[in-house]
Amino acid sequence: MYGLLEVHNPENATSDIVFVHGLHGDREKTWTKNSVFWPQKLLPLDITDARIFSYGYDANIAHFWARPADNRLDTYSNDLFSQLNNRRAETPAANRPLIFVAHSLGGLVVANAMVDSASNSYQSLSSCIRGIAFIGTPHKGSAKAKWAQVGRQIIAYFGKSTNPELAKDLEEKSEKLAKIGDVFPKLLKRRNEEAKGRIELVCFFEGQPMNIGMIVDESSATLSGYESILLNGNHSEICKFGSRDEENYTKVVGHLMKWTREFENSGTTEEAKKVTNDAYFYGTNNGLQQHTNSGTMTLNFGMRN
Repeated sequence: MYGLLEVHNPENATSDIVFVHGLHGDREKTWTKNSVFWPQKLLPLDITDARIFSYGYDANIAHFWARPADNRLDTYSNDLFSQLNNRRAETPAANRPLIFVAHSLGGLVVANAMVDSASNSYQSLSSCIRGIAFIGTPHKGSAKAKWAQVGRQIIAYFGKSTNPELAKDLEEKSEKLAKIGDVFPKLLKRRNEEAKGRIELVCFFEGQPMNIGMIVDESSATLSGYESILLNGNHSEICKFGSRDEENYTKVVGHLMKWTREFENSGTTEEAKKVTNDAYFYGTNNGLQQHTNSGTMTLNFGMRN
């Protein structure tokens, strides 16, 4: 259940939407209520022109609260961007607008991928990110003590399923999360200062406690300068919808619908417009086929299999 799962791919897709689950989550179960996997069963009914993916990874808490030397968060972030980059390169979609929907610490996988893209080969992919919906994602800035507090809450929530020894040195192990918490808001600020690079962003927070209290409360789940919206449910429930009539569903999907319409109507970047309007090529047995808005023609260069 790991890796990138394509759940919907219409012929007329104009954007990509990617779901990323949180700790102890699953690329399908996290988004499922009453056997309804809503990114596949419900979302395409409201957004007909988006290709939809769900990403899965080994979401053990030890991989988030770990020392930088053995932190797997970088591995998951890099794998997410690598798989997305490869899939988007297979079609004329390399510059298509990209939207993330991330639950809990899955939001940190996305944020970390964006932070690291400045120093790796995924800058182009990162520049295509136009919208992020954080659902119950903690944003604790650069304070390691605050990240350790989130870790203690999550350990308490999962109880015996998690090694209690982790709680002893969470603050020391929160160095990586503190770095993300410090750099990511600065990255957003830079992007928003670029006329063509602004990222639409909304933070959803849980309105009900778990049996141990709030896992990610409102103050932690919000980012200064961005819209924050209450979802009725606890930390585990706020990402699961069984019907399009549910209030939480309309809140989340309403933003996704608004963004996809805006991106399609206004264009994304000059590069994205170029991909849409210009020709693209792919290999055939006898040559190359050139696809344009007006048709297809085959160019024979005598190539062989």
